[in-house]
Amino acid sequence: MATYQEIVQKISELQKQAEEIKAREQASVIADIRQKIDQYGLTADDLGFGTKPAAGKKATRKVPVRYRDSAGNTWTGRGKRPGWLTQALAAGKTIEDFLIR
Repeated sequence: MATYQEIVQKISELQKQAEEIKAREQASVIADIRQKIDQYGLTADDLGFGTKPAAGKKATRKVPVRYRDSAGNTWTGRGKRPGWLTQALAAGKTIEDFLIR
């Protein structure tokens, strides 16, 4: 009958062996997947990896632009005011001058 220490040693050896086998098989599986991706021209979006938000994060929606100057600079009205708008306001313009209607 095997002792506890012998069984623990055998478990450790088997775990190491399992990890080595997994690494070899994993390399083969990855190569096969890459070949299939190339063969069928698949993208991350096709596989469901490209457009979904990360786990635990909400999907964000794009905020429309509310302010624009003649040079094409834009601001949504959220966050810190951009430099171009701060400078224009300091020069005497009003924020309504840049409001997109």
